[in-house]
Amino acid sequence: MSLSRLLSVNIYNDRGDAIPLSAVASVETTWEPAVRYLRDGVRMNTATANLQAGYGFNSALESMYAALEENPLPEGTRIALGGDAEGSGDANSALLTAAPIGVLLLLFFLLLQFNSFRRVGIILLTVPLATVGIFPGLVLSSSPFGFQSLLGVIALVGIVVNNAIVLLDVMDRQLAAGEGIRDAVRKAVEQRTRPILLTTATTVAGLLPLAFSSSTLWPPMAWAIISGLLASTVLTLLVIPAVCTQLIKAPVPEPENAPA
Repeated sequence: MSLSRLLSVNIYNDRGDAIPLSAVASVETTWEPAVRYLRDGVRMNTATANLQAGYGFNSALESMYAALEENPLPEGTRIALGGDAEGSGDANSALLTAAPIGVLLLLFFLLLQFNSFRRVGIILLTVPLATVGIFPGLVLSSSPFGFQSLLGVIALVGIVVNNAIVLLDVMDRQLAAGEGIRDAVRKAVEQRTRPILLTTATTVAGLLPLAFSSSTLWPPMAWAIISGLLASTVLTLLVIPAVCTQLIKAPVPEPENAPA
């Protein structure tokens, strides 16, 4: 009920006499919060916002921090981020915790496959070759480097090492057949260039719908994979054969009449 009607309400004493509430009570009205939100026993307010198309939460946070430098929060007030920023921070922590395990497993299986530290090093050389294209791709597509881009980089590592693996596998088979290192590398490139290029083309084609989607979640990951894969494919076909000819030597055949 309204305040004026509330003050006109009658209350009754022990004798049953009706007494207006305004005769025994004075009223002072002030604004008070209807609800108080607490988190861990601390009062809090929540500010939410939606992002305009084409913007990520990183750009929004940069603008917010710039505004807070000019107009800082009152003393005793702190700010905590939620939403995509909080989820990205938690995901980065989990990712960095699991990444060393993935790297160790990758090295273990590569060593199990090739039984050569030198060959494993050549295969891992494709990873920095991929990073050559990642950052230009993100810059040209105006994509932020955040958790999704980092996820694309990690996925890219598993893709680009395949190109070097198939090249070295064919090269080793040619070496085992008695070919020289240069002939073995040349035949490996001749045999595997078309499959590598087709695999790259199909991967890029499959990622293009995500890259051009209106979502703020998937384009950074897609562009990181696309640009890194294109650069790595070209550089792998040029750099890896040159490195193999310098670091890998053809096995020396044992004489047929060698003493037992």
